[in-house]
Amino acid sequence: MNYRIINLLIGIAFSILVTAQTTAKPNAVKSYPLHLKIHIEGLSSGTCLLANYFGNQQYIQDSVKVNANGWFEFKSTKPRDGGIYLIVLPDKTYFEIILDENQQFTIETEKDNFVTKMKVTSSTENQYFYEYLNFLNDRQKEMELVKKVIDVTNSKDSIEQLNKKTLAIDNSVKNYKREYYKTKHPTTFMAKVIAAMDEPDQIPYSDFPKKTDGSIDSTFNYRNFKNHYWDGMDFTDDRLIRTPVFSYKLKFYLDKLTPQQPDSIMTACDWLIAKTRASKELFKYTVYYCTYTYESSKIMGYDAIFVHIVNNYYKNNQTYWLSQEQQEKIIKRANTLSNTLLGKKTTNINLPDTNNRLVPLYSINAKYTVVIFWDPTCSHCTVEIPLLKTYYDSLRKANVSLEVYAIIAEADLTPWRAYIKKNQLTWVNVASLNLTELNNLKKYYDVYSTPTMYLLDEQKIIIGKRLDTKALIGFLNHTLTKK
Repeated sequence: MNYRIINLLIGIAFSILVTAQTTAKPNAVKSYPLHLKIHIEGLSSGTCLLANYFGNQQYIQDSVKVNANGWFEFKSTKPRDGGIYLIVLPDKTYFEIILDENQQFTIETEKDNFVTKMKVTSSTENQYFYEYLNFLNDRQKEMELVKKVIDVTNSKDSIEQLNKKTLAIDNSVKNYKREYYKTKHPTTFMAKVIAAMDEPDQIPYSDFPKKTDGSIDSTFNYRNFKNHYWDGMDFTDDRLIRTPVFSYKLKFYLDKLTPQQPDSIMTACDWLIAKTRASKELFKYTVYYCTYTYESSKIMGYDAIFVHIVNNYYKNNQTYWLSQEQQEKIIKRANTLSNTLLGKKTTNINLPDTNNRLVPLYSINAKYTVVIFWDPTCSHCTVEIPLLKTYYDSLRKANVSLEVYAIIAEADLTPWRAYIKKNQLTWVNVASLNLTELNNLKKYYDVYSTPTMYLLDEQKIIIGKRLDTKALIGFLNHTLTKK
């Protein structure tokens, strides 16, 4: 595996998250300054990097030159925070090491064969770690040989036997991992990493419990897997944020094991945030992840999750690692989005039409109302508006009760009037010459580009948002067909 080293900060919350890492250790064990001596056979020049995982990213911590004999050293006056680190060679290939309380040891290996040729002196943690990696490497080679045979055999019986071999290899790996963290090396940091990676076993269908009516509970495996998915995670250990494990499990749990409805995801986020409170690093990362993921989500309605996170963790100053200015910026964004959440009744709008006659939004008597902010000089609008007109006309001919309340997003009304006349836009066209009023409307409806489209029901409750015409057609056709 070959990862690209990334030193890019994702947004305001994450930049502070990374720079505010604590140096506290999970156990009161004295640590010593970092001093790594590394020799790579076959390497004689270039710059090598020391990097660490942080969530789902990797960050460069130091760089050193390699001497002509392939030796280089990383030194610091203070110990590094514990976790899994990467030694990155000039060609961007890398190998991993564990940094725990002992950060003074020697590593020797070969450029093209990191794992099998690895020799570690003065670090039992890393010696055990490479025993583990070599075991996995050997099992991987066995698996590849079995799969090659499967690819060329046509015998059903042979394939069945080979599949049994692959299952046996899988089981040997699973057993080795569990022995590692339960009995062989339970006090090591890698034991915590492997335990965190462990997942519940799948129960055979024949062993599924029955429901009260006597039928098989077909959802048992899913619920059992979800309920025990986090059993091996030590939510008190800051060091786990400096591994790829926690961020992967967090994403999988929220994306795959949680019903993809805002209320269910909110509950899952709250549960995870509560679980991580004993670890400053895991807590900060979980709050950040839920904030960033759902604020930037393209899935309609998921902004409600972002608003929920901000209301429950930012507005009561639990995000202590952010400055007041940064908190206020995130809270301001949540307040804006809260105006237009799905299921919320939108505010009334009362603007003049092309005849300078006031037309309140609430006065529109239609089963569905499209509110759209647009501009005749906007290139996207010149594509979307004709598509919307064609769909609007087709629904009107089919006696579907739909109206469009179209608001020009700029104050120049001359091209607006000309476009309406030329394209025969017969829906409700309104405008405002009052820039303050127009800007307040755009702020309320979170209009930062045009066109911006919302779909309302007959009570003027938002049922669709930030749609383009294609999405509107699919959403509304599905709604009409379902009804």
